[in-house]
Amino acid sequence: MASAKRVIRCQSCGAILQADSKNKPGFISRAIIENGVPKIPYCNSCYGKMLSLNSSSLDHETDKDILKILKDAVATDSLIVWMVDLFTFNGTLNPEIVKKVKKLNVVVIGSKRDLMPSLATDEMLIRYLDERFADVGINPIAIDLIGSEDSINIKEKLKQFGEYRKGRDVYLLGELNSGKTTFVNKMLKDYENNTRWQVKSELYPGTNSNVLEIPLTNSSFFYELPDLSNNTSVYSRVEPAIQKIITPKKEVNMTRRFIGAGSAIVVGNLACLYVIKGHHTSIRVFTSEKVEIKVVDNDRVDEFLAHNLKKKSVKPVSTRYASFRDYDMFEYDLESDGLRHDISVEGLCWFSMRGKGQTIRVLLPKGAAVKESLSKIR
Repeated sequence: MASAKRVIRCQSCGAILQADSKNKPGFISRAIIENGVPKIPYCNSCYGKMLSLNSSSLDHETDKDILKILKDAVATDSLIVWMVDLFTFNGTLNPEIVKKVKKLNVVVIGSKRDLMPSLATDEMLIRYLDERFADVGINPIAIDLIGSEDSINIKEKLKQFGEYRKGRDVYLLGELNSGKTTFVNKMLKDYENNTRWQVKSELYPGTNSNVLEIPLTNSSFFYELPDLSNNTSVYSRVEPAIQKIITPKKEVNMTRRFIGAGSAIVVGNLACLYVIKGHHTSIRVFTSEKVEIKVVDNDRVDEFLAHNLKKKSVKPVSTRYASFRDYDMFEYDLESDGLRHDISVEGLCWFSMRGKGQTIRVLLPKGAAVKESLSKIR
């Protein structure tokens, strides 16, 4: 798979730094690049200006209370059920949470199965989840897929948990909108309490977080933990009105575009995929049904984004992204393996194409997560 490298832009003019031509924007002496690009980079023509750009890093927020709760899960060798949204999930998992649970038995549940494109089979999606968790050192003992609330067979799921947990407690993890709450509500609707304990929601000892506690037996419990932070998702970085647009309510929409070097696919004003080098490529773009895309020339992307911010002709348009300083940019050199690869912008969309040695550049909101991997749908 391709490795990502951050594309550095001049902190003043925004030109992409390059050492090939003095007559083109962004020229910087090759000696400077070879010695390591400065933390505050400028092209030669902008040297001396003091602005800040492209210094952000992927920063997972971690609720310390969740880590405290998981410490108990580790101490009791409990079962972890980790629920992820199949649309938004790209494998960018919180490293501190991963470190806590990787030695425990983990069951992964991919939610919103009914919203995935008709091209996707259960086998494809399960393989994708397995590979992404394996990337961080977690080998799930089981992977399951669930759809909408009405299609969840909760009694079957609880029976499966009973087989996996071997008498121990169960801890449910998931981000906001992962489907965790829907699952628990369905569970409570069909729940029969045959224990001496009551279902309760209260502060977990030693924390300031409420945890829902559902007794499974007189000596074991099901705990729904607070939502994990999703600050690396585009969803958490846009206005509520934009969140409604980028969250699918129907089957995820697939749009196909055939573009070559010098062309780019713009997704509202929230993401852009440039083809920098390589043959013409058929690119699938998977988005919410309300999200719009447009193909423009690479050298017109900044102009288009500025125009779109005013006219809102291609939605969604977030006013939080008004200049190149509000975005990060990454570059991928895809292998010539003929396999289908995804480049996923967490919480917004994913692009899918066959690897033919292309150089692909991706623009996205600063601090949001992008990941290249073998495709969900192959």
